Amino acid sequence: MIAVPKNNRRLSLFSASTCAVAILCAASVHTAHASIPPFEEQAPKIDRLSASPNVLRAQKALSKLGLYLGPEDGHLDQATRATIRIYQRATGIDITGRITLDMIGKLEYAVSVRKLMRQLEEARSKSITDARSKLLSHPVTRDLIKSGKSDDVADPTRDATQCFDQPTTMCLLSEALESAKAIGKAELRDWALGEILIAEARAGLGERAMETASRINDPRLVMVALRDIAEAQAAGGNPEEALAAADIIPDPDKQADAFTAIAEIQVRRGDKNNARRSVEKMLSDIDNVSDRLKQIALRTRAAVILANADARDEVEVELTIAEQHAHTLPRDCSKSAGIRYVASALADMQETARALEMLESVSSPSDKIPVLMSAAEAQARAGDTAAALATASSIENVRYRAIVLGRIALAQSKSGQIEDADTTLDIAMAAIDRIDRPYTRSFAISRIALAMIQVHAGDGIDSDSAKGFLIAAKRAVEAANLINDRRLKARTLWLISVRQRALNDPNWEATTALAEIATAEVTGALSQVWMFAGLAEGHALAGESEAGWRAFEHGVEIARTIDNAWSRARTLAKLASTLICLVDPGLGHLLEKP
Repeated sequence: MIAVPKNNRRLSLFSASTCAVAILCAASVHTAHASIPPFEEQAPKIDRLSASPNVLRAQKALSKLGLYLGPEDGHLDQATRATIRIYQRATGIDITGRITLDMIGKLEYAVSVRKLMRQLEEARSKSITDARSKLLSHPVTRDLIKSGKSDDVADPTRDATQCFDQPTTMCLLSEALESAKAIGKAELRDWALGEILIAEARAGLGERAMETASRINDPRLVMVALRDIAEAQAAGGNPEEALAAADIIPDPDKQADAFTAIAEIQVRRGDKNNARRSVEKMLSDIDNVSDRLKQIALRTRAAVILANADARDEVEVELTIAEQHAHTLPRDCSKSAGIRYVASALADMQETARALEMLESVSSPSDKIPVLMSAAEAQARAGDTAAALATASSIENVRYRAIVLGRIALAQSKSGQIEDADTTLDIAMAAIDRIDRPYTRSFAISRIALAMIQVHAGDGIDSDSAKGFLIAAKRAVEAANLINDRRLKARTLWLISVRQRALNDPNWEATTALAEIATAEVTGALSQVWMFAGLAEGHALAGESEAGWRAFEHGVEIARTIDNAWSRARTLAKLASTLICLVDPGLGHLLEKP
């Protein structure tokens, strides 16, 4: 199964049946009453002792595909030949009536695909049934899955011009909902509604968010929506409503996720007592979480929260339990992942020595990466640059090594080691040259380019180090122009230009022009709006209000041109969330992941 980025998580819930290969189109052809070929085309009578294993394989595969109803005896009789011709005609193969090893391979592959599709459909059906049953079991959530939900009809005469001219959170959400009503495909409409209700919950509109959740058809997505509402209410500064929303989630996995997210937000707010209580609520039902590895992940997240909430005794208890459970997992890969969760938690708590020692028990190189990255950053923040660089050098994956080098450089600059930071960035850029995959390379370059200007961001154009910033900005623009991914390139150039403008770099207009060109090359207005919305939120969190509003206005103007209902609904919901962050950056800080 291909993993899906977080932004697209809802889509991963839908059926993978569209992946069927063309050879399966023959399955719709009924062959039970296939006409008998003329006498002159009939195969001669075959000795029953001369059965062919290849013919038998073909017969078995054709039978499983629903194309052959005759005996599976390994004899190439007239019924088998007729079926083969039908299959060849349906799949565009030369119609010969003969069997080849290549054809047998394709048939058997088609059988395996059909089997997988059937398994996926059975799993999908079961998950839908389970989600529906859980929602029906709770009196509060029962009404969210009323049978016979009627589809809302969008108003074709609705004019959103006024909302675009003077956008508010309420009008953006209203227009997003109207656009969602016009989405024809249920799964796409559910996806858009899921994003709308998150924005509603962040805006403090809990009842409205629940009403939006009731419009979702797929009960699995209703369950996800409940979790998202709880998390969004916490992020919106409504902790009591968030806890109440989490309490009614009838699925232990989703409920545990919600309580953990709420606790993380509470501890970032400085509400340590309530953070501890939220963790306790999650841990009280953790044995009902379906997967043992997920239990370990939740306990280690809880340990980090408790550490930040000054509950050190409880931290050690949870880490000990998590480590013990990791060693009891049945597969080596699961054990490796479980120990990695514990080691990552230790690194996040600045206990790098313990984390690195535990890492010796982790067999998977990919499981070592997040621990090594966290440890290197912790070492750099503690001022032990040599140890940080040594830890970074042990990361085998070049992409992640380059990214963590960029973070080490930022730590060096904060301690006044500007020249050392520049050297570290040079090492990072040299590492990037060895990355083969285009997007991976683009991502790493983007991070290093932004690190280049951040290292010198404190110089100021009027300071003695003004020249350092000008040189760094020039290098950053040159690096950004090496980015292949259009959206990443545009985003990086916009961020560089904003920093240049803030520090009176005379080259900011030229960089802005490059950013505009890169933006025009980004495929799809939806992607462009989401890019500007992300930029706006980032600027708001950085205290760059003016730049944030400029990015928001760019996004609004592009959103004005979107006609597709699905894209329009998602775009407006995103802009509503962005507006919340711009109006109250303090709430935006709560949306950040630790």
